[in-house]
Amino acid sequence: MTLFDGLVNAPFFWLPPAYIANALVYGYPMKEAMHKYMLDVNENGLLKKYWSLWIPVSLINFMWIPDHFRIAFVAFISFFWMTILSVVANNDQKVDECPLEPDVGLLNPRALD
Repeated sequence: MTLFDGLVNAPFFWLPPAYIANALVYGYPMKEAMHKYMLDVNENGLLKKYWSLWIPVSLINFMWIPDHFRIAFVAFISFFWMTILSVVANNDQKVDECPLEPDVGLLNPRALD
């Protein structure tokens, strides 16, 4: 089950929706999200990072962690996975792209204007 999860579920059903959600939040096309996913898989080692974390964690979880601690253990490890995923998925964004001056509309936001 762990191998199926790592070789089928993650690359086809779990990681692509994370990139699609990112595209929806930041307003860029789905095609670009899938291109970014493939770029991260091929050039940034996204799946290797996934496998190096989650395959050992799954094996440890099901072999040695007591039943009543399994969810807490996976939640604890998920915090670190989200950090890794965020770094890999956003490593090409440059700081220079951020405007130095705030948008004029944000200087005095008013709900009823």
